[in-house]
Amino acid sequence: MLSRRSVAYSLTGLLFGTVSCSAGAGVEKPSQGTRRAALVHDIPPGHPRIPYFEDFAESVKTRSDDAVTVRINPQRTILAGRESLDAVKAGRADLAAVNMAHLEAMEPQAGFMNLPFGLDDSVMGEAGRRKAVAAVLGEQVRPHGLVLLGLMRGADQLFAFPEKDVRRLEDLKGKKIRVAGDGIYEQIMRRLGAEPVAIPIPRLRDAMRGGKVDGVFTSPGGWSTEVRRHAPHALHVPGLMFITYALVADGRWLAGLPDRQRAALVAAGARLTGGWRRMRQDDQKVIRTNIAAGATYTIAPEGEVARWQKRVAAIREDFFDERPAVDEALRKKGVELS
Repeated sequence: MLSRRSVAYSLTGLLFGTVSCSAGAGVEKPSQGTRRAALVHDIPPGHPRIPYFEDFAESVKTRSDDAVTVRINPQRTILAGRESLDAVKAGRADLAAVNMAHLEAMEPQAGFMNLPFGLDDSVMGEAGRRKAVAAVLGEQVRPHGLVLLGLMRGADQLFAFPEKDVRRLEDLKGKKIRVAGDGIYEQIMRRLGAEPVAIPIPRLRDAMRGGKVDGVFTSPGGWSTEVRRHAPHALHVPGLMFITYALVADGRWLAGLPDRQRAALVAAGARLTGGWRRMRQDDQKVIRTNIAAGATYTIAPEGEVARWQKRVAAIREDFFDERPAVDEALRKKGVELS
């Protein structure tokens, strides 16, 4: 039996469909019946990323000639936050789409994906550099028994508040701000003088209604679907934190699939990753819709952004000082973040 650590696929090959099938793939016997694969995530209904999960499932079904059916959140069970990742690692689910903060909690080196004023659309919007970043990330998660099948644009995060009272760095001091997870998220808030409160997105609405937080740090989709009614005033500090979702598979499960079925999942993951620019357009549409519904959306001016950037600069410096191998791996692939 294969151990989780023995799965020997490289990320680059898997993510972009370059892993070859065995020589006998052309005469492979079809499996009996349809294989069901469970994909778990915690993104709420109505979020602009939901159609991409549905497209992924349909793509797998089509490419596998109906041999694999992806069930999204079977029995409508929502595994909030880190629970989705844990389900895959424990073999209770086959696939998970998770906020990068949860990969960082599992593998601290993956925190490079979350660094302030780091990866953004200027890097990740270009296919070649996105491939390079994915290659580094994939090698980091592979020892944990996971295979990275795809990346999904999360968002250039924004703040949302009940009142229109946060516009400058000083306005954030002492406020309890919801974040999606630990690690870099928390470091950013503390550097800004705020108190981070880690809450997964399915519990965000209740936290806001219950007064557990003063504001939220989330995506345009999270703002729209979960808290716009309670926090209609958004502040966007461009570049402060760009989040990404990872589509990961149980490596042992993936390795055990027939070649054609595995290839279908790989190709569908690459298709998901290729939707990056469309996802950006989706977020812009969500913001326009929110404004039309009476919400406010303020973009911090360049001078103010520079103040925020200076305040959090040490986070990136400390990260690479402690993990020079990550910096080296990125530079070798033409990506400079340090």
